[in-house]
Amino acid sequence: MKLPRLRLRLLPRVALALAAVGLLPVGIAMLGLLGVNRDALYEQVLRTHNLAAQTGATRAGAFLATRLSLARGAAGNSALADPRSPEARDFLSASLAAWADLGVEALSVINEAGEEVIRAQLKGGGATRQRVEEALRLPSGKPVAVVAGDPPVLLLEVPLTQAAGRLRLVCDGAPLAEVAHPVELGEQAEIVVAERNGKVVLGPPTALSGLPGTLVENALSGRLSGAGRFEDGRGGEILAAYTAVPESDWVILSRQPAAVAEAVAGKLRRRAAWAVGAALALIGLLSAAAYSTVIRPLRELVAAQRDLAKAGPGSSGDEISDLRRTFDALRRSLFDRSALSDVFLGRYQVLEVLGTGGMGTVFRGWDPKLKRPVALKTVRLGGNLEPERRREMIATLLREAVTVARFSHPNVVAIYDLEDAPEGAFVAMELVDGLSLERFLWQRDRLEPDRVIPLGAAMARGLAAAHAREIVHRDVKPANVLLGRDGSIKVADFGISDLVAASVNEKDTFFGTPGYVPPESLQGRGFGPAGDLFALGVILYECLTGVRPFGGLDVSDAVHATLFGNVQPPSRKAPGIPPELDSLVLRLLEKDPARRPASAAAVAEELDWMAAARGSRWSADLDASAAEVPEGARHTVAAQWIKTTTM
Repeated sequence: MKLPRLRLRLLPRVALALAAVGLLPVGIAMLGLLGVNRDALYEQVLRTHNLAAQTGATRAGAFLATRLSLARGAAGNSALADPRSPEARDFLSASLAAWADLGVEALSVINEAGEEVIRAQLKGGGATRQRVEEALRLPSGKPVAVVAGDPPVLLLEVPLTQAAGRLRLVCDGAPLAEVAHPVELGEQAEIVVAERNGKVVLGPPTALSGLPGTLVENALSGRLSGAGRFEDGRGGEILAAYTAVPESDWVILSRQPAAVAEAVAGKLRRRAAWAVGAALALIGLLSAAAYSTVIRPLRELVAAQRDLAKAGPGSSGDEISDLRRTFDALRRSLFDRSALSDVFLGRYQVLEVLGTGGMGTVFRGWDPKLKRPVALKTVRLGGNLEPERRREMIATLLREAVTVARFSHPNVVAIYDLEDAPEGAFVAMELVDGLSLERFLWQRDRLEPDRVIPLGAAMARGLAAAHAREIVHRDVKPANVLLGRDGSIKVADFGISDLVAASVNEKDTFFGTPGYVPPESLQGRGFGPAGDLFALGVILYECLTGVRPFGGLDVSDAVHATLFGNVQPPSRKAPGIPPELDSLVLRLLEKDPARRPASAAAVAEELDWMAAARGSRWSADLDASAAEVPEGARHTVAAQWIKTTTM
């Protein structure tokens, strides 16, 4: 199955192209961020905490191992076989001086009873001496002990190898303080160093009491390491990791509120959203610039070409296709105009095509004899007409043309000449510089009541003049009402529809324009002056509301609506219509011709009275753009054969 071709206008194409270029990288990044869900982000944070805990434990273990190695080496020296000897004193002093760069501040030997036998201590102020004294007063028996402070002081203790007693080393713990403040975890992360008995070594003394019990229990249990998510007891959650410190009974705990990870994820998503928004704004600005600099001028060019080529309304939905179509039409039009310059209808030179309808074609022409422009309208007659029948119809049309030409009414297009031609006839008539009411309504959609009233009065006066001479129009519609740039309003094509209808012997049919044909004609009961008044009512309704009272999707819908549909007052579709005008339009649209106004002259008189009472005046305001066919203009309904219904 062949899929229908998708047509996009140029502006959506430009926007899609800009979106592909501008949004694709941002979209890929956005999808990547959306893929980082809550659990995945938590896992990443836990891995970071686990790494920080292990790194801190390694650094602390290395720090302790170095100092313990010094202490063990000194404890095995033979000079300490007799801690009270001068050799022991000299050895401790020399060792202390050599280890000062490592932060060693004091060396002391105690006996089995815990009494100090000898000490070597660096000189320092009162605060330093006090910290050393405080460390040396700690109970004996633990390999590593800490005096809290800023920085802390460490006490390391090892047994002597050649005498009874123990060697104690006091050193600065500042390097260990850095372990509790890792830069990679952020400000809200916290690291605590604690002994397995629960005593905090580095950190606030109550740090463990604020941690979940399960975390503290797991960390102090002696396991090497671990990480996980724990409830904080307040309805929240923390992310934590822990690991043991070598060379000691210490453990390191690293923790961070889970909300921090969520905030990070939210921040990333907000940044991505801002990036997408900025890209969309840029696309909008570029699309607006493309519209003003490329697309709008292109549409204006298409409209101008369509007008020059006399192309029909409508659009393919694609400016490029429209431009190609109107260019082809313009090229054909230029070729046709060049060819037409050598064409003559009778004595009249044909200059260009003005329009084509169901009854014939209208040309702009030139009368070389009287040196004036004319409109030439051909009338299609049946090709199989007998010569006698053809002569009768031409004679009938000629009589009506002569009648119209004689009364020369300002609201009727003047007839100049009538000639017979092969396969038809043509009428030379007044060329009105302007446009049809049909095209004018395409531009304006609907008109104000103060314009419709004098417009309707002028049409009614033209119909009244024809009816007074027993000429019925039979095809009154907006396309046959011409608006001049000089403010004139003229009804055209009197009698032509009657001639076309008579040229074909069709039973149970009527020739006219669906939606404007009166019900009695659709029922096969002929067409009289009341039928023209019905069509006038349709035009007034359309001018006031912008819609046809008997419109439909096809001919059958229009016929059914005319015969059986109920017409809503125009004021319901367009508020502000005077009640008297509302009533007149409804009377013109009565299905029973006997209930319509008595004559076109009576309608003209009534409308003239309304115009005088309201001060209404006709003003077409025609300009160059008014002749252009807008995109999406209403479909033109042509005159055609309509099947009549017997009721």
